[in-house]
Amino acid sequence: MSVMRFLGVNSREAMRQVRDALGDDALILSNRRVDDGVEVVAVAEDAQASLVEHAESRPAETSSADAASPVGQERLYAEMQAMRELLMSHIAETPRARNARPGVQGVLRQRLITAGFSARLVREMLDDLPEELSQATPDDPGLLAWSRRQLESRLDVLDDEASMLEQGGVFALVGPTGVGKTTTTAKFAARYVMRFGGDDVALVTTDDYRIGAHEQLRIYARLLGVDVHAVHHEDDLEGLLTRLEGKRMVIVDTVGMSQRDQRVAGQIARLGGAARPVRRLLLLNAASHGDTLEEVVETYQRASRDAGAPLYGCLLTKVDEAPRLGAVLDVVMRHRLRLYYVSHGQRVPEDIRLAEAPDLLEEALAVGQGSPFTYDENVLTDMLRPSASGQGVQALSRDLLAQRQQLARVMATLQAAVPGMTLLVDAWRQREAPRAAQQAWLERHLAPPPMIAAIREAEATGLVWSGGQPRGMDWVPPMLPLDANGDVLPLAWPLHRWPPSDAQRLTLARRHLGSHWVVFARVPESDVRQQLHDSESPWLARVRVQQRVWHAGERLAVGELASLAEPCGQHVCRLRGRPRRVTLARLPVALSEHEAPTLSLWVATAHDPENGRQRGVYHWLGQVGDALDIDMRAFIYRQTEQDDLPRLMRSAWQQLGGVSPLDCELRVYLAAQLSALALRLDLSDAGWALDTRPVVRRLAGERKRMSPDTLLAGSIHLLTAHVALSPDE
Repeated sequence: MSVMRFLGVNSREAMRQVRDALGDDALILSNRRVDDGVEVVAVAEDAQASLVEHAESRPAETSSADAASPVGQERLYAEMQAMRELLMSHIAETPRARNARPGVQGVLRQRLITAGFSARLVREMLDDLPEELSQATPDDPGLLAWSRRQLESRLDVLDDEASMLEQGGVFALVGPTGVGKTTTTAKFAARYVMRFGGDDVALVTTDDYRIGAHEQLRIYARLLGVDVHAVHHEDDLEGLLTRLEGKRMVIVDTVGMSQRDQRVAGQIARLGGAARPVRRLLLLNAASHGDTLEEVVETYQRASRDAGAPLYGCLLTKVDEAPRLGAVLDVVMRHRLRLYYVSHGQRVPEDIRLAEAPDLLEEALAVGQGSPFTYDENVLTDMLRPSASGQGVQALSRDLLAQRQQLARVMATLQAAVPGMTLLVDAWRQREAPRAAQQAWLERHLAPPPMIAAIREAEATGLVWSGGQPRGMDWVPPMLPLDANGDVLPLAWPLHRWPPSDAQRLTLARRHLGSHWVVFARVPESDVRQQLHDSESPWLARVRVQQRVWHAGERLAVGELASLAEPCGQHVCRLRGRPRRVTLARLPVALSEHEAPTLSLWVATAHDPENGRQRGVYHWLGQVGDALDIDMRAFIYRQTEQDDLPRLMRSAWQQLGGVSPLDCELRVYLAAQLSALALRLDLSDAGWALDTRPVVRRLAGERKRMSPDTLLAGSIHLLTAHVALSPDE
């Protein structure tokens, strides 16, 4: 029977494949969305007759009268189920059409699997694929950049070789037999000698098993001009290291042992018995199979932890012999080992280089063709299916570890990209502390000197002043700074720590922060406007339709003047998590009869881009100043997108109300920080936001659409999980 499945990026592509394969008269049996796009199941015209004949060969037809009875309905339902089972059995046995093109997830999955990365890592990455990239083409630069960022964020490499070498220490190179420890010992020593000379370097070999091992290292030592020592009994190592305390760099070449050798634990334990700390560097053969590498790391890491300290890091060897680097990089990422060097040949000292994540990942992803040893899509799906045996518990524990590592990466990304994030995490840790401890933290961190330093460091160019106590909150929202793009920064500064009047606040802000934008929740008083006018500082205030202004000699409500405003641009943006087309119009106005029309009424009207329906009108009153070179229209678009800030702050305040010992000032501080973070996550197009949004959204609930409210809830879960999993940081 010609029942076939077709997979396309969208419905149009899938239907095109159906027509090409089965013709225009094909019968569509099902149409559903899958991870890779849209799946259509169809049957050819010549097979439709056989389906009908098979249906007619079922038991005698049910009359309409019988069908109306309960017995008839049951019989009809049974026949429908039988027909469905028949179709599904043919569908299950029918392979996907050859010309069916997988969606972006399928292409990315196959690319990573072909490169050698594990199915677990691939699934973890695809779970975090941003919505913005779900419909991208497989060769979209944004998709490729995202996949590299995801991998690079997981790969920890040495970022300052000079400091590491200058600090020195005792390094023991450990690993299985034949991994290249002796050659790598010489290469490692050469990196130090080329910077600082050979006077402070000593090489030590404990290898009594291999014939000529000592002599090989002595040859390297003579070439480098460094001392070399042999330890015939590993129990003598402690005494030798004591005698070599005057050497800044000591490198120990250990005996190679299989990860299945019972003596590994003893060897590692003896390395940890010296008075001078020994840093163990594990050598990994890049050409080995992933399962072998996994076993090596687990064995040596367990032995190293039992000896008192985890592995210090790792080095990759025989990279020039490895057809794929994905497996070894995957193991390094999963076990969170720091990668120091990459060895790619036998020459000393040429064939070693510092590990650089972008270059390694570029090399790993450059694999062109598949391999008989890589999984195809069906095998991968079966492998990811949870097992009913005890392996399911082991898989669950690994998933929990992977989730912890993922949360740590997300937090590290946010702390590096979002000013104020470190303060937010620190404040979140105070939630369960006694009130006295919370107040002490607030006094330390929210005093003027540290807050001014934090805002300056964030390069803020604007300030958002609240307009009184919102409904549903017991406190006035804090002041929040804006960056050069007009995006709100999660650096809340409670207003009761500022002077009482806006004029005094403005004077203090200008004294410490310089010229900047000011965004008000209401029209400022005349003395404040005069101060802003004299300093040529731009300002903006949200106004209601009842606000009255002067135009053409008449005092009218803003709502009556909106139709007179002259259109001056449009912009596609996001409002409350949904795409909107915002048109902007401007009208010169004044706030008093005798005042020149130096102010502008800005009217921003939001429409649904699909059907053109109006979805909101926003009115702004503002003054353009020469103190800052900022596009007023772009600034208003951004403030319109962030118009939801007070509502988000109120929502965060209410969600934090369940923590009984929470100090009210800390509560309003956290509410402001969280709402600013949620808006920044929702609106940013930067790579860090694309990478973290899917994780934060998933923490809020799989079925919730992407919106500031979802990101707010997800951020609360993220902080809670992060503090719970890393309480001592």
